[in-house]
Amino acid sequence: MEKSYEQLKWEMEIIDEFIEKAYEGLIIIDKNGLIIKFKYEKFLDVKEEEVIGKHVTEVIENTRLHIVLKTGMPEIGDLQVIKGHNCVTSRIPIIRNGEAVGAVGTIMFKDILEVKHLSDHLEQMKQHVKKYKQEIKRLNLAKYSFEQILTADPHMLSLIDSAKMAAEGNASVYIEGESGTGKEYFAHAIHEASLRRYGPFVRINCAGIPRDLFESELFGYEPGAFTGASTHGRIGKFELANGGTIFLDELSAMPFEMQAKLLRVIEEREMERVGGNQRINIDVRFISASNEDLHELVTQGKFRSDLYYRLKVVHLKLPPLIERKRDIMLLANHYLQLFAKERNITLDGFSKEAKHCLEHYKWPGNVRELRNVVESAVSLSKMNQIIVSDLPDYIAHEKGEAIDATGLNLDALASDQFVDLYTLMDRFEREVITKALVAAGGNRTKAAHSLGIHRTALYKKMSKLGMEAE
Repeated sequence: MEKSYEQLKWEMEIIDEFIEKAYEGLIIIDKNGLIIKFKYEKFLDVKEEEVIGKHVTEVIENTRLHIVLKTGMPEIGDLQVIKGHNCVTSRIPIIRNGEAVGAVGTIMFKDILEVKHLSDHLEQMKQHVKKYKQEIKRLNLAKYSFEQILTADPHMLSLIDSAKMAAEGNASVYIEGESGTGKEYFAHAIHEASLRRYGPFVRINCAGIPRDLFESELFGYEPGAFTGASTHGRIGKFELANGGTIFLDELSAMPFEMQAKLLRVIEEREMERVGGNQRINIDVRFISASNEDLHELVTQGKFRSDLYYRLKVVHLKLPPLIERKRDIMLLANHYLQLFAKERNITLDGFSKEAKHCLEHYKWPGNVRELRNVVESAVSLSKMNQIIVSDLPDYIAHEKGEAIDATGLNLDALASDQFVDLYTLMDRFEREVITKALVAAGGNRTKAAHSLGIHRTALYKKMSKLGMEAE
């Protein structure tokens, strides 16, 4: 359908308005260099009807538009002096069938100072972006190192050695252990000891993300990707962790449908934002943790076996505090000094009775519970040391029988009414050594190691107690 005169006129008016607002000035010449369109009125104080049909060199000083017409080569962002202003101009030939049939000249900035102002503004924006990036990086740093994991337990020391070796590579690490055993400390420490320590450390609490927000939280989303989405979009946790480490805590809480998407990211090392179609390369190291038995969840069909094995390249199983008897008072004394210093007071450790209660409590909350108990005791203490009454009732009442760390009943060992100390000590040592030998399957070297003594010392004690033939 042919357009009416009125419609064509309206379209031309729209184009004129666009040209006037888009550029500081615009001129179009034909193949002879004659002006056929002129939008320099405000700049040169010359009306269009006065210059139409004139050669461009007669109207604009220092023009090169006729030269561009001749060469057919565009000149973009060139500096040209017009009426004393250093203008930024562009000159573009109009090519038809390989021949220049005209040329267009525009003033992009009527003074070079405008370019400087724009450059200054861009530099300010760059500084703002740099500041925000630094702030994001500061918020995503590892907080703990291996030096902050306090232990004297041989098994824990062995786990720390394994974790340090794992930190040197890039393999995925899976940390298993009850709540409060120090899984997050290990995750932070592995990142801090790795080559990625200068990159971000991003923690994701899988149990703390609503099921319907999981994908957008991990992958991010494009503007308007779903109802309620930000108009600016959002960067996901995977992108935030790029170049560093991502820590998936409480992994067992991850929805089953999300597990397949996580597996794809691990295998392909790329992802797409929700609502997007651009693939984004991901360079992250995966560390995961759970207080549940993931292998059992795999058996029950509640966790993908392929994802389990991809994340469990290196497996660290942290023991509960009840299995780290020698660490209980080590940690208790550390926290006592820490909280006493915060309160600016001096405390002389724990009373014998308080120490006994701490050592024989089962600690279902592990190290985290121990820390809280000591903090509470320090806050309530009225004496120069922590006594039983400073401890929570459920721990203070855990005296029971005199049960040693090995599980021996000292009251039973001293059942004779008039037993002397040396006889009691011999009975105690015999019972301890017997239990160690049974646990080691009769292997005296292993038994000595579990008792923390040299094999020769064990032989001497067994000889003294008349146990050689046992």
